[in-house]
Amino acid sequence: MNKSQYTYPITPLLKKIFFFEGIFIAVCLVLGVILKSLDFKKEWVKDLVPASMQENVKEVANAYVNQSLDFSFLHPAFFWIVLGIPVFFGIEWGFMRWKNKKINALGSVQTQAILLPEIHVKPLFWKYFWLRNTLFFLAFSLAQPIFGEGKVTSSGRNAEILIALDISNSMNVRDISATESRLSIAKRSLIQLINSLRGEKIGICVFAGNAYVQLPLTGDYDAAKMYVNEIETDMVSEQGTNIGEALLNAARMYSKAKNAKLLLLVTDGENHEGGIDESVQILKDTKVQLAILGLGTKDGGYVPNDPYKPEFGYKILENGKKVVSKLNPKMLAEIAQKANGFAVTSASSFPDLENIVNQIRNLKTGETEVSDVEVKQNWYQIPLLLGMVSLVLYMGVGKKLKVKS
Repeated sequence: MNKSQYTYPITPLLKKIFFFEGIFIAVCLVLGVILKSLDFKKEWVKDLVPASMQENVKEVANAYVNQSLDFSFLHPAFFWIVLGIPVFFGIEWGFMRWKNKKINALGSVQTQAILLPEIHVKPLFWKYFWLRNTLFFLAFSLAQPIFGEGKVTSSGRNAEILIALDISNSMNVRDISATESRLSIAKRSLIQLINSLRGEKIGICVFAGNAYVQLPLTGDYDAAKMYVNEIETDMVSEQGTNIGEALLNAARMYSKAKNAKLLLLVTDGENHEGGIDESVQILKDTKVQLAILGLGTKDGGYVPNDPYKPEFGYKILENGKKVVSKLNPKMLAEIAQKANGFAVTSASSFPDLENIVNQIRNLKTGETEVSDVEVKQNWYQIPLLLGMVSLVLYMGVGKKLKVKS
């Protein structure tokens, strides 16, 4: 007959936990070694089966075993959550020791029997077991295990959108906001615009004195936003604002497909070069719609020597006066009119892009592209379900312990 106990059995509980975790780790290691070595592509498989069946066995094994066991995790960093298991038990261990001191202070076992219920190691272990399973399966689910392949049908609008972004020194002016440059505001607006896209392909070119391709046409919006965030005015050594070259360079980036095409020009409207009329005509000939977003104020601001350190002063003209950059809405409106497009100017830190977004959504995209894509299957649902079941069982064991006490 077991001796009644009214204090927490810490030592027996530790033994059970260490034994269980030891078995668990050993099983994981053995499975890991087996999965690592179980490669039916290797020649040693021939020694295990008759010669007449070797090819069939190898084919079946490669198709159903190797591919099924070829799994990985999208976000393995979430396995750090597993460290919460020993942290939790360490807190519980300290709490149990503290309670044991309080219980022992009550006096003899007979006194404890009058005041307290019996405490058994088994429910305490199950409480730990289900909580550690909850954390383990939660980490497993968040890490998102992927294995096996499946086909999904992907569809997208085949319209093409190109952004020509002005990165001349005048885009460093802080006339809209005292804390943000025109370029910073432009980049945030472009991120907002990309987030509103619905399958259109997007490309980016940057320009100052010359124009350069920053990102060819792509459907990868995450990559597009990354490239936008990396844009700075020092990316182009030849300064100036050559809008004509920007329009011409962007026009070359489109595909030859007969689909809708739109060019978004983002600038402060200062053009120091010619060639705009020729570039606009090319856009019209290739049926590229033009939208312009002008950023800046009519009063303008000084052009800093260093965009990140205003204390370094501002650029100076030959006559000793500071260089002032002002928004030129009239010129932008003229360019848009020539190209049968439209221009939007803004002196706000958060420009209203509604007209531009509506223009993109009204593009005549023609047929929608539909394709079957092979993708890795994500199995996060299974460990998530197991984690939820473990949490319910943990709460049930905890509630049972509270009722007893």
